[in-house]
Amino acid sequence: MNDNIIGLGSEIKLNLNIQPVGGYTMDDYKFVAEVYCKAKKSVVVEKEQSIRIDNNNYLLPIDTQDLGHGVIKVKVTAYIPDKDFADDLRTEVVFIETGIEIIKSL
Repeated sequence: MNDNIIGLGSEIKLNLNIQPVGGYTMDDYKFVAEVYCKAKKSVVVEKEQSIRIDNNNYLLPIDTQDLGHGVIKVKVTAYIPDKDFADDLRTEVVFIETGIEIIKSL
């Protein structure tokens, strides 16, 4: 069985791991994850909707039915405390390719 290929309709938990940024862990700032395969279908998971594992790891619960088929990607937007910016926040955006592919059927 290939762990990187799953069937459409599977419910999965993606582990989001971000190492400390400027001494701040994921516990210290707000983040939003947009999970998608294609641009037209996505699932947005805010920090409050995720499951905390520890200060650097949060699980994102996803129903793949909401994504469609294709390779799962994640866009993470983090709002890091930083006094050098007018609103005291530095916005960081990263893109993650999970390598997990959702297929309709075999």
